[in-house]
Amino acid sequence: MKMRIVLFSIAILLPSAVFAVDTDNDGLTDDLERAYYTDPANPDTDGDGFQDGLEVALDFSPHATSSKKMHEHDYDNDGLNDWLERWFGSDMGRIDSDRDGFPDFDEVMSGYSPASSSLRRAFSREIVVDRTNQRLYYFVDGVKILNYPVSTGNPSTPTPAGSFAVQRKVPVVDYIGPDYNLPGAKWNLQFKSKYYIHGAYWHNDFGIRTRSHGCVNMRYDDVAVLYRYADVGVPVRIIGDTPRRMFVGT
Repeated sequence: MKMRIVLFSIAILLPSAVFAVDTDNDGLTDDLERAYYTDPANPDTDGDGFQDGLEVALDFSPHATSSKKMHEHDYDNDGLNDWLERWFGSDMGRIDSDRDGFPDFDEVMSGYSPASSSLRRAFSREIVVDRTNQRLYYFVDGVKILNYPVSTGNPSTPTPAGSFAVQRKVPVVDYIGPDYNLPGAKWNLQFKSKYYIHGAYWHNDFGIRTRSHGCVNMRYDDVAVLYRYADVGVPVRIIGDTPRRMFVGT
């Protein structure tokens, strides 16, 4: 009797697993075609000579004829590329997947699920500053979302290495010292007493060389995005080695 029950259950489950409909025989079921916004009646939606199923399996976009990978294409232009939409479970064709009034990109950057209207944060966030390569990364759920060039402290005044957190956010700060006077710097994230991640209008050496007395300098457009989403308490980790002769690779 027990054996009959098990076999009956398997018989019920098999049809949906084995006979999933794939109208155009391209390797993507019609359900997946809808998820990827491809044409279930056309095996090669973008007309590039590769079937949709193969492109998706190899992480290429089935919508781009220029051999773009999923992470290089944003079908709904919401700021989350198609690879990230898949990772976070959001709808590749909707700017606001859960229809809660908040765009998917805003929700992910703030640590919320774009596929749920829950008011509880779902994902961890972290800012990582790489002194060796003069880059800043913003991670959500362990996935790199932002990758920006920066200028950290010079060899004689290095940005301190270690684990910190955003302590406070200050829209405008005047940076004044014995040999510098830089008023009105925007978008300041303090991560240690007297140390900030902030915008710098006085140079354009981001990603090329060190330039500061210990702070992390960023382009205004970049730091404005970081400032918007990095709340007080978000971890900040400073890694790598300060270039010995200021320039990356030295």
